[in-house]
Amino acid sequence: MHYKKPVFWVSIVAAVVVAAVSLSLVVSKHLEAKPENLSNQGAELNSISESLSGIPEGAYHTEYNRVKIEFLSDMMGFKSEKDFEATDSETVAYIDSTLRTSQTPAEEDDLNNNYTNQYTIKLSNELGGYSCRLYYDTLYDKAYIVKDGGLYETGLDFARYIDSFLENTSITFNIDETDASALFKEYGWRLDYQINAIKSKLNDINVLSEFNPNAFYFAYNNELSKDIGLDMSGFSNTADIEVEIYRIHESMPQEFYPLKNSRGVVVKNREKIIGAFISAGRHSTFNACSLKGNSFEKVTGQTLYEWLGDMIKADSTEERLSKLEPEQVIAEYFTALDNKEAKTAGYCISKITLLENLTSNMLNEELFNEGVGLPLTNVDIGAKSSFDNLKSAKLLKVELIDEIDENAKIYRVTVNLQYNKEWSIGNGRQFWDCRMVYESPQTGWKIVGFGHG
Repeated sequence: MHYKKPVFWVSIVAAVVVAAVSLSLVVSKHLEAKPENLSNQGAELNSISESLSGIPEGAYHTEYNRVKIEFLSDMMGFKSEKDFEATDSETVAYIDSTLRTSQTPAEEDDLNNNYTNQYTIKLSNELGGYSCRLYYDTLYDKAYIVKDGGLYETGLDFARYIDSFLENTSITFNIDETDASALFKEYGWRLDYQINAIKSKLNDINVLSEFNPNAFYFAYNNELSKDIGLDMSGFSNTADIEVEIYRIHESMPQEFYPLKNSRGVVVKNREKIIGAFISAGRHSTFNACSLKGNSFEKVTGQTLYEWLGDMIKADSTEERLSKLEPEQVIAEYFTALDNKEAKTAGYCISKITLLENLTSNMLNEELFNEGVGLPLTNVDIGAKSSFDNLKSAKLLKVELIDEIDENAKIYRVTVNLQYNKEWSIGNGRQFWDCRMVYESPQTGWKIVGFGHG
């Protein structure tokens, strides 16, 4: 009780502690305010290209080991999450380097609109970190970084890269040494990360008949694979193949504009690459090209109708329908809808329409939709059956309104449609314009689709 504290030395220690805490706060504040001054690590970056292509491993430098991306806008679209975190060193270094080298001032712009996505990007380590705002104008193709109180331009590829993490959340990094990465690099493409890996069966892609999603999807894209000397046809009916889906850093070739996002798809049998092509994913199967950047028509030297004419071998149902007039095919379709006969209804639809819609409204971690979407069934996305919502479909009247040429006609059909829920089409009597095409001698007239003049 009578012990006296050494007041002088306690005061000295306290002063040192206060100074240390103050210094720590200053450094932390400095980390948040001046990101460009903290990430140099004493190493000069001669040139930071926005694209990762051709950049040797380790070319990007950072003192941070974590990045967190938060989506601040309301419209989620196909995004799975509102935020994403990564500790992959190459990814963190690339993002840090891009943020630091986005130095071109931008004029003030209206960034608070419904077509500009907003994100926060936070980089950190054990000592602290900093954050920036990213604005991605998806309508006018512009991207901005807000940092240090200023607005700066940044590249669209970088904005798309940041955005991709919010949909593709089950990601595999560290793919630089894979055979897939080496193959795409050979043709000038950089794989950012693996989106998904799928075990699948490869159906018969040598002869096509009744529409089968697997066979038609792989047969179409096998033509793109042939452009780089690969061919999956010798592996038809293989029970166990591996399909790897990667995000490609570069955008789709210009001819696919305004589509930009691209995926690299690699097909393997026993770890050997047997097929590889580039696909935008949703919403059309035809938004795809070879690793040389060539379209289907350029690779094959044929139109899709010509190619299908060579590939399809009609079965008995197809032979019967091929002899019908367009009006009769329309009647067959609505009878099949009313009777809930999906197989017969599918035979009435153009193979090109069915093939194109295989990736409609699809998440990019998937390869294609397993189900066949049938027009006017008004089914919700993700439904197990085309008939989950349709109660009845009665054809009342068919009349020819336009004959484009000998192989294309448009009919106005009057129908009575009844649904359990009125998703995008209402109940009752209504008319639709039905576009018909003469697909091939083997398959005859087919429905391309329904619309309103």
